[in-house]
Amino acid sequence: MPQLRFLLPIWLVVLTTGCRAFYTGEPDELLAKGKEKREAKKYGDAIKYFRGVDEKHAESPQAEEALYLLADTRRLNRKGQSSYQTYRRFVERYPNSRYSVAVAEGEFQLGLDHFEGRIPGFWFFGPDEKLGVTLLEHMQLHFPNHSLADDALVRVAEWQIEEKEYNDATDVLRRLLSTYPRSPHRFWARYHLARTLWLRNAGTLYDEQLLIRSRRAFEDYVATAKLAGVEDEQAERVTEAQKMIGRIDERRSEREYENGRFYERTGYPQSALVHYHSCVKHWPDTPAAKRSRARIGILEKVAG
Repeated sequence: MPQLRFLLPIWLVVLTTGCRAFYTGEPDELLAKGKEKREAKKYGDAIKYFRGVDEKHAESPQAEEALYLLADTRRLNRKGQSSYQTYRRFVERYPNSRYSVAVAEGEFQLGLDHFEGRIPGFWFFGPDEKLGVTLLEHMQLHFPNHSLADDALVRVAEWQIEEKEYNDATDVLRRLLSTYPRSPHRFWARYHLARTLWLRNAGTLYDEQLLIRSRRAFEDYVATAKLAGVEDEQAERVTEAQKMIGRIDERRSEREYENGRFYERTGYPQSALVHYHSCVKHWPDTPAAKRSRARIGILEKVAG
């Protein structure tokens, strides 16, 4: 598009000159002026003052506070990518900072801002939800003991489930359960771990192991809810989990019955009987087990 070719050099000039712009002076004066501008919500000017400390006085006593305020003011100014990069740089430079709690909370909020569309993506491309995932995972990894760390993993898993990224969601849910076994989200996580294992099998080739793991996870969720005495509180999900256990049993029994039918049709009645008997033994109350019993009767009558 000719208009874009005309505008691109202008954008590059604006971006490059904007990135180089910062104020110079003594670090204490720059920090004080930056705080003053930040308080007045003049975030663009505040960023330039904080950058002055960061660029010219990185070894000064004011540098730590200035770098934190630079990252957080960029967040307030809806500069998502640059804010994230500055938070990362802060964590690398000051791993045991007195501002660590505030940095963790800032990263968490920035991640939510990306998920919920409060920060636009680059130019006209819409919200960068992937960056939201990166932010929340970075926050949890570097501040695992923060009270919001398990909330960060919950939000990541929710987004991954919405986007049908079930493999990634499974990994995040397992990390949540193993890292925060007493989290208030643990019942939610157990239920959705079972559900994502089920969804990974939906619409794909039949995967016996995924179904088995999903069933165990649903059983684990129900048992954990009962043991913790929250069965009533979790009643809706417990009921759904029990239904899913039934669905998985039906699906597996149907597979076993169809295996029997295949061997029967191809002239191997003894192999068919093995599958029919297995269906009846393992899933006696399913419709497939009822049909298997009928086929067993027919085949044994023919053999006799």
